[in-house]
Amino acid sequence: SSGINAEYGGTIHVITTPIQNKRRRSFQMGLAKVYLIVYNVVQALGWGFILFQLVNHYYIEKRGPETVWSVVGKNVQIFQYAAFLEIVHALIGIVKTPVVTTFVQVFSRLAIVFIASIAPPAAQAWPITLTLIAWSVTEIIRYSFYAFNQIQYVPYLLGWLRYTTFIVLYPAGVSGELLTIWNAKDYVNEHNLYSIEMPNSWNFEFSLYNALRFSPILYILFFPQLYLHMFAQRKKFISGGETTQENKKTN
Repeated sequence: SSGINAEYGGTIHVITTPIQNKRRRSFQMGLAKVYLIVYNVVQALGWGFILFQLVNHYYIEKRGPETVWSVVGKNVQIFQYAAFLEIVHALIGIVKTPVVTTFVQVFSRLAIVFIASIAPPAAQAWPITLTLIAWSVTEIIRYSFYAFNQIQYVPYLLGWLRYTTFIVLYPAGVSGELLTIWNAKDYVNEHNLYSIEMPNSWNFEFSLYNALRFSPILYILFFPQLYLHMFAQRKKFISGGETTQENKKTN
C-alpha cells in the first residue's frame, strides 16, 4: 500500500491487490520484451550493414586495409558504443547475465574501437579488418538469436550457427584484437597519448601504453572461460537439451 497526504493532514492508504501487482509486473515485462526485441534487431541490422561495407570495400571497390576504418569506423563506433547499454540491462535485471562478465566483454570491445580511433597504425593494418569481420558475423548471428529468443522461437539453423561459428570466429576476433593492440602501442608511446605523469594535483599516474602492454593478460584470464562456456552450451544444443543460461541472455 502507499500513503497519500490528504487535505486534512491525514493519510489515505491505497491498497493494491495481488492481481493489480501481477498486471503491473506483466506490463513492465512486456515493455522490457518489446524494448529488447527492438534493441537486438537494430544491432543485428547495424552489424549487417557494417559487414556489407566491409565486403563492398574489399571485393567491389578492390581497396585495401589502409582505408577500411575511414569507411566503417563511424558505424562501428555507433553500434559498439551502443552496446554499453548491455551493461545497464544486466544491472537493472532485464536480462539474466552476470554484470561483471558483461562489463568485461563490452569494455574489451570498446577499448579496441577507441584504440583504432586514436592510433592510425592500428586502424590501417589488416588485423582491424580481421577483428571487424569476426565481430560483424558474430553479432549478426548473436543479436538475431536473442531477438528470436524474446518471442520464444529460435530457428534451428540460427541456433546451430550461434553454437558453431564461434569455434572459428572467437579466436579470429581475439587474434585481431591482440594484433590491433600490438600495432597501436608504439604509436601511443611515441605520442604519449592519454598518459598522466607524476607529480600532479590528483597524485595519480596512468599510462595507456603500459595498459596496452599488459592487456593480453586479461585475455589470458577471461577468454578461455568464455570459450569453454560456449562449448558447453554447444554440447547442450547439439544433444537437444536446453541451453538455459544462454536462452535467458538477451543482450
